[in-house]
Amino acid sequence: MNASGNFLLKAGVLAAGRGERLRTESGQLKPLTKVGGQTLIERVLHSLAEAGAAEVGVIINEDSLAVRDHVAAGQWPFELRWIVETTPSSMHSFLRLIETLGADGDDGPFLLSTVDTITSPQTFARFITEARRHEEAAVVLGLTSPGEDEKPLLVRCAPDFRIIALGAAAAPSAQATAGLYAIRGSILREADAARRDGIDALRKFLVRLLDRGYHLAGIPVAQSIDVDYPRDIRSAEELLRRTAV
Repeated sequence: MNASGNFLLKAGVLAAGRGERLRTESGQLKPLTKVGGQTLIERVLHSLAEAGAAEVGVIINEDSLAVRDHVAAGQWPFELRWIVETTPSSMHSFLRLIETLGADGDDGPFLLSTVDTITSPQTFARFITEARRHEEAAVVLGLTSPGEDEKPLLVRCAPDFRIIALGAAAAPSAQATAGLYAIRGSILREADAARRDGIDALRKFLVRLLDRGYHLAGIPVAQSIDVDYPRDIRSAEELLRRTAV
């Protein structure tokens, strides 16, 4: 919140993945892959703008400066902060984003998205509005159907939306993470230990938080597609046509 007591939304984009499966075929960096005539990074940033973000942090690899240059050519209604760092895992990228967004003592919740999440732009705004109602939750996950995702992170929730199982422990479940997160800065209490213990994936870090008693909640959101393969581009464009976005 600012001095007037108004909520200022800080958001982040996880764009530091290698994206090898897309890059091998197209030769293009994953965030610059186009879906429906718009790059993945632009599409996510527009969605964050519609959600009311005042500040957006984006983490990219050191060999992905073309992504920063591409975004810099546009005009955005928020302050952009870039983290250029080739991290060893998705968990490390995630933690660097949270550390950057919370560097001034802000505890969030911060709205995070993976760069390859395709859904309707309105989904971001609806998600963070609902996530703020879960004031006791350190993490709120957007949930969707597993769809064609090869390695979905399955989620099982109690009737009050509290997450009670993740991953294999949640099977069989009709819900999986959608690439949208609302995160409180309190999770950084686990950052040093997770790095020291060699946690090498965001999903493993989320399981660790759950096992250590942190309150995680799940909110169903509109259908989403992760763009990992060229075939996913076609599926994503069909989704956008159906939702008239």
